[in-house]
Amino acid sequence: MAEPLGEFKSKRTGFALTKTADGQIQQTVSYEGTATGFGAFFGTLTLTQPLEEAGANSGTCIWIAKAILDDKSILADLAEGTWERMGSDLRFRVLLKNNLSDGRKLRCVGVADSEAGTFEGQMYEAS
Repeated sequence: MAEPLGEFKSKRTGFALTKTADGQIQQTVSYEGTATGFGAFFGTLTLTQPLEEAGANSGTCIWIAKAILDDKSILADLAEGTWERMGSDLRFRVLLKNNLSDGRKLRCVGVADSEAGTFEGQMYEAS
């Protein structure tokens, strides 16, 4: 695997469960943290599942974030990816394909730890 461009570390700041218009469960977790080269960021990780799959151990997810750069400009990040539970712990490996508002593309590999309330990982260049 290529060398990481940097890392991100964040803490959970909120959690919400809602019902979508088509009757699915939507779980949204909010995070605040810092990332190498991006300064502070604020983001949400969203999982949507049918009721009968609420206890699933893997699935798809969406990440949406904004970063406040050192020069005080703002950069947006829209990402799609997958998550997979790590054993019987409430920890989930998250793989994201990120599209940044400045045209760059990244790949992020992280762990969302529900008990610790953290989302941390590494960022890689993507094509």
